[in-house]
Amino acid sequence: MNDIQDLLPDLNIHPFSLDVNTVQDDITSLGIMADQTLWLIFAPAEPYEVNTQVKDHMNLCRENPLIGPNLGNGPRFPDMSQVYLDNDGVVAVLGEDKDLAKFDEPWISICGGIWEAIVLSQQGIRCKAWVVADLQKWVNELPAFD
Repeated sequence: MNDIQDLLPDLNIHPFSLDVNTVQDDITSLGIMADQTLWLIFAPAEPYEVNTQVKDHMNLCRENPLIGPNLGNGPRFPDMSQVYLDNDGVVAVLGEDKDLAKFDEPWISICGGIWEAIVLSQQGIRCKAWVVADLQKWVNELPAFD
């Protein structure tokens, strides 16, 4: 995380939650407003060579931050069909399933961040997301953050 903070010192950077039970509190504490653009930066779980935009995700880890009492931050079962602002790119996958080999869409296994995307969607916030294999190259090639 220090690497990204050094490269983008003007941004508010928050690490992904390691505990599914703290994600809602972690996201709420950020004070994100619906008119802000939130960026999710996923790390690939396996060596990957290209920085790739994310258009969707699959949560196959069998954990979900919305299980349990509804904390009142949005609908009990939010619409997950448009979590991300971009329509091009890959599907970020958290967890494993033997049937992924049959999945037609391009996908990349990632280390975390899907729980945050789920909570953000519940709160009506959409995201831009990337799987970042080379952080320096990603920062150098991106247009200005909006």
